[in-house]
Amino acid sequence: MDDVDRLFECFKCGISPPQSAIRERKKGKRTVKQSDTLEKLSTPSDVELCLQNLGVKKGRQFSPLVFYGSPHGVPPKRPARLLRLLNEIRVDLNEQNKLRQDIWSTFPRQDEAMKYAKEQSNARVFSYQDHVNGQRRFLVSTYKEFWRRYETMNPKFRHHYEVIQEGLPCHLYFDLEFNKRENAAKNGDEMVDLLIQVIFDAVKEKYCLEGNDDWVVELDSSNEEKFSRHLIIRFPNAAFKDNLHAGAFVTEICSRISSLSETDGRFRNLFVSKDSSSIDIPCQLFVDKAVYSRNRCFRLALSSKAGKSSVLLPSGRFKCKDMTKEEVFMASLICNIDADCEKLLICKMDLDCVKALQFDTESTKSFQLHSGVSLDFDLNACTSDPSRTYLMGKSPFPSLDMFVESVASIGNIPGKIRSWYWFSEYALMVYSMSRNRYCERIGRQHKSNHG
Repeated sequence: MDDVDRLFECFKCGISPPQSAIRERKKGKRTVKQSDTLEKLSTPSDVELCLQNLGVKKGRQFSPLVFYGSPHGVPPKRPARLLRLLNEIRVDLNEQNKLRQDIWSTFPRQDEAMKYAKEQSNARVFSYQDHVNGQRRFLVSTYKEFWRRYETMNPKFRHHYEVIQEGLPCHLYFDLEFNKRENAAKNGDEMVDLLIQVIFDAVKEKYCLEGNDDWVVELDSSNEEKFSRHLIIRFPNAAFKDNLHAGAFVTEICSRISSLSETDGRFRNLFVSKDSSSIDIPCQLFVDKAVYSRNRCFRLALSSKAGKSSVLLPSGRFKCKDMTKEEVFMASLICNIDADCEKLLICKMDLDCVKALQFDTESTKSFQLHSGVSLDFDLNACTSDPSRTYLMGKSPFPSLDMFVESVASIGNIPGKIRSWYWFSEYALMVYSMSRNRYCERIGRQHKSNHG
């Protein structure tokens, strides 16, 4: 656009022409011609009136380039206050972008989503089902950005799942379900309460943690035909190393319930029937043990399955009774670990006895979470009070400990008990030894993975 066009736009819009289009007139004496009458000199012309309306002061005139036109034109100068305003807007937008970190990317394959999530800060992987055909896709976002969009979404289209990524710390979680018609006499609330009692007993025995109802997040999506609940246990300042360790601990819980049911009739109520028409199918626990596989998709709060109407909502019991929707959502995320997490709980098969589980805490000074948050851990196991000492240090049977250590001392290398596990239902003690791993059967030291 040349100067003439810009000047025309100024006249048309009623704004001042750009400074480049006008210049100061040189001051000098004006010679009044005789033909100039007093009326002409005292009456402003139409052009002068127009310029006054446009805010152009007297003493200025248009340059010849503006009047006659220019092949290139003169670039207009922007007012300083406009530049300041634009700069402030740019700074504000940059700050908002930094705070939002609105990561939101979808992928057709899970491995592509996980690869992308590793390159982002605080990113997590989610999954969702298409509302029409139920096809599953994957989504990478942060927890805050996901919730910002998730809460405003049409509830009909909420078919979302959290991907419990392999190797990430996680909370203890359960998927509880049974057919109501085949188990009409069962009371779901009582069954959940009894299960929580067993969980708290095991956590106290194995990890020295006193159970509390405020740890429990309970979500329900039951309907007339099916009882369905999610149970998430959030230990204070602790979490399981990953969902495989959490699954091993659930196996221990189920084993305890099976053992207790032989002597206490209350625990038989936790067993349900799948099909009453077949007497060959035995009753089984209402705990689904198939949800502890690698990269498992676990349904999110406020979501339903594609093609289903049952939405996963807070039950109103335990921790959820005084929480907002956002607080319930954040608390129900399996891999949403608090920044003050101090230790990771271990539960795995013992290397020396495949029939025994090893319970421990990871002694790592600096554990780098996948989210990029570096946390310092001080993972000291119980070592002094015998009534609270489990796994590490002395067992409740000090005489037996002394005997085992004396047997394990071969030559000049003394053996030491690294950890132990007590099978109370079988009156069996299993030790894991360190330093000296001499085996009489093979006539040499066992290869050690613990140094």
